[in-house]
Amino acid sequence: MKPFLDRFILGFPVLFLKQYPYAWIAIVALWPRSPSLASLFVGIVVLGLVSLRWQTAAWISHIQREHAGKDGKFYVDQPPVVWQTAARNIAVLIACSILGAYILRGQFGLSFWQLLIMLVGFSIFYQDTRFFGAAVTYIITATGIAIRFVPGHIDYRLFLPFREINRIEETAYQPDHNWDLFARLRHTKEGLLMTPKNPNGFTRRIEKLFIAPQDRDKFLEQLPHGYR
Repeated sequence: MKPFLDRFILGFPVLFLKQYPYAWIAIVALWPRSPSLASLFVGIVVLGLVSLRWQTAAWISHIQREHAGKDGKFYVDQPPVVWQTAARNIAVLIACSILGAYILRGQFGLSFWQLLIMLVGFSIFYQDTRFFGAAVTYIITATGIAIRFVPGHIDYRLFLPFREINRIEETAYQPDHNWDLFARLRHTKEGLLMTPKNPNGFTRRIEKLFIAPQDRDKFLEQLPHGYR
């Protein structure tokens, strides 16, 4: 049953699941007039948030089932939100939203506070990666490295067998190089550069891949001999 449920939620594009922020507009607009109707849209927002979390858990479960089994090597690294950066970004958002709500107050039949809550909530939900960074998960198994990267309304799911990886080396990120960055923050400075054996790259779109695990030393310890 669980494999079926994993395939079910993984079949939904992230773009589809991330339409729930529009329900936030309905919540704020309808709540003063019809709380019962607005509560239906609250359910949509909750369902959207839960579905996104479920999709991440389902992908991890799928990778373990396909590449590790019950007793195989399985190391998971999920870089957390950098709350200092998130708080700074949200503070800027609130300041801009206050100005916008003040200018638009009374328009569309909405009060200043309704507009403020609507602008802040919708922006955080719809552009979550701008405030909290991209969701990224790195997994090491005995046969390769799996990566799920969600920089916005799409997600990338990769499994790179060790036989296709030439080197994994610690280095500083260099944005002027032709490296794809799969990391929580766009301004990541330190991490690991993965170089493929194939001179054409890992895929048609990815030549060299730069990642930034939360615990770089522990991540390197999990790699097979020859990659440490």
